[in-house]
Amino acid sequence: MTYLTSKKIYPGNWVEALNGWYKNFDSTGAGGTANVSKAGPTSVLAIPGYRYFQQRGYVPITWISGDAATYGQTMSVIIPSPYRQDDTRTDITGMVISGNSVQPGYVYRAAISVASGWGDNRVASGVYNTTGNVIAFGRDNSGPVAASGESVAAAVLSSTVSGEGAGTIYFAGGSQAFGSVPVFIGPASGLQITAGSGFVNSGAVYKQVTSAETYKVYSKASGNATTATGGVYISAADKNAGLTGYLFVEICYLVPDNAPEYSDLEAYLNNRTVSST
Repeated sequence: MTYLTSKKIYPGNWVEALNGWYKNFDSTGAGGTANVSKAGPTSVLAIPGYRYFQQRGYVPITWISGDAATYGQTMSVIIPSPYRQDDTRTDITGMVISGNSVQPGYVYRAAISVASGWGDNRVASGVYNTTGNVIAFGRDNSGPVAASGESVAAAVLSSTVSGEGAGTIYFAGGSQAFGSVPVFIGPASGLQITAGSGFVNSGAVYKQVTSAETYKVYSKASGNATTATGGVYISAADKNAGLTGYLFVEICYLVPDNAPEYSDLEAYLNNRTVSST
């Protein structure tokens, strides 16, 4: 799946977070079309020639330990609809970003956190997993990919806090993790220079996207594991209280803007005055 349309705004009109929710297909009733979205994904033309996208989504954790292996290993991200009171504009399940060979997307930020809530009796205190496992947000390739190969586009959340029972680990509300920072600050700080070439490891600076790519949340044995294992869950007490554990994720990327179109210049083409000299 790739996007049919996207909405472009300018810095002066950018007053809230960019939105990854989109609805490219309207109703199937009379007069319906397949390309009417003005909702998103929203980008901002912050620097002339480049459009910046920000997608945010969440994974709701409502199951307990016994269900973790079934539901908590590979988790699709939900992109919430901004129209909460309109049941025809539903949430989107599946976080997808896209680019092509002419206008690739370049991922420059990935982040994941465990929601902490406002004490409003809706959010679980934290989430659990099997000891030693991590919670990873990254690209799906019929399963998780190794974070080290595209570290700017993957966030790996780890913990050393013991869980509610033997062999479990706890991720407290407010925990967060990020991908690598796409700024070259020397190999001693984590961005690698390939031996003998003098080039920065591109996976630490950007992830190029030339097709539709889906990003998911995984329970894995390590950041570089390519299979899911274990499983994220909430405590039985939190479930009995009707609480939900939320994993929040964010992916940010830029795409070259379209070349100038007729509509960009047509107002300047008619009735030109030519000097008689």
